[in-house]
Amino acid sequence: MLLSEKQPVHQLALAKEQLLSALHQYKTKPYLPIWGELFTALREFAKQGERLQENVLIYSVHPCGTLSYMYREKQFFIDLPEPGITITLTLEQLIDALLQGSFPPSPS
Repeated sequence: MLLSEKQPVHQLALAKEQLLSALHQYKTKPYLPIWGELFTALREFAKQGERLQENVLIYSVHPCGTLSYMYREKQFFIDLPEPGITITLTLEQLIDALLQGSFPPSPS
């Protein structure tokens, strides 16, 4: 039982690492195709959120805000508290936005 409880956390950590790595790679080498890597990583967050029946924080958005997966809505949710904006996007819309440079992760 303990292993199965830690497995989702491990899978989410790997998905976050893959997502952040792909975004960094795209920033330095925008000619490389990374759509599939982004799709795979973000889909893992969605699958885990739906399986666990809870919202999943993906990362903090620079300069302030969060990117999450909302399992009930089955959409990605960007909360930008400074201007007071919330945005919901499908998986494909989020990937397109990330490739355009929207919602960058906060530096670690």
